Amino acid sequence: MKIALFGSNRLQFSRVFTSEVLDALSQRYDITQRIGHDDLEKNAAVLKETEIAFGTWGMPVFTPEEIKQYMPNLKALFYAAGTVQYFAKPFLDCGVRIFGSASINAVPVVEYTFSQIVLANKGYFQAAKNYKLAPVYSLLFADHSSGNYQSKVGLVGLGAIGSAVALRLKTLDVQVFAYDPFVSPEKAAALGVTLTDLDTLFSECDIISNHLANKKELENIYTRKLFSKMKKHSTFINTGRGAQVKELDLALSLLLHPSRTALIDVLKKDLFPYGSPLFWCRNAIITPHIAGSMGNEPQRMAYYMMETMEKYLNNEPVESEITEEMLATMA
Repeated sequence: MKIALFGSNRLQFSRVFTSEVLDALSQRYDITQRIGHDDLEKNAAVLKETEIAFGTWGMPVFTPEEIKQYMPNLKALFYAAGTVQYFAKPFLDCGVRIFGSASINAVPVVEYTFSQIVLANKGYFQAAKNYKLAPVYSLLFADHSSGNYQSKVGLVGLGAIGSAVALRLKTLDVQVFAYDPFVSPEKAAALGVTLTDLDTLFSECDIISNHLANKKELENIYTRKLFSKMKKHSTFINTGRGAQVKELDLALSLLLHPSRTALIDVLKKDLFPYGSPLFWCRNAIITPHIAGSMGNEPQRMAYYMMETMEKYLNNEPVESEITEEMLATMA
């Protein structure tokens, strides 16, 4: 069976489809070289015969006309990365089934966020940052933090990542609250969370963690109005999207209230952090967008898609299929 491998960016493609992954695929199937959008014509003959395709970050965006012309027999696309929003609809319109690995891509973010919550509740970040210069202040700061017994953790968004974080938090003696207008009370109960509004979540929780979907209408949703409600010694965590935060509003909140902490893994401009007012706040700990799959972790998505393909080919139930209805609410 012929499998087409799609990827416009060589570096991004090779992080997921490593030589080990490609060896595992090629041992059982006839795979193509990496195919970008500009490679359609020279690969026209092989694409015409292809029924299965794999993709990852840097997936080319094709029009319905291109899919029908160059991939008339394509039945399924297995996407070894997170969001499918930018390329999925033309494939779905052409009857191509799409299977994603967002839940697997979420694993490192869930692990990262969970560890940050545990440490933030202990006052770790500011205590560690200040200990060498002011050990007494550092100890007092940690002593005034909530700890991990009966603290209140607020999750904004219960998609793949937010839901998985909620399940991890069941291992702690914490109270978990969430804001997500698309989540039913039944799902919230299964996750062990109490649904509430944003104002209440910001005013009552010791930790607020952002897991909203990457949508235009959610840009700048976090404003001074919400940040002003944060408790003393509370922490705002953002592993979601930098565009969702009014950075000046958060920076002013941190400057006016030094006991508050922000753990920021994403900025509006990740590659130019110096331009962000958060960069100059001592109580903002900024990391260079590392919560997601790094190092060996991207391979996990490729192997998961290989397992998913095997289930698809054997007509077994598959949980990771993406439908057009799902595109309306997913990240």
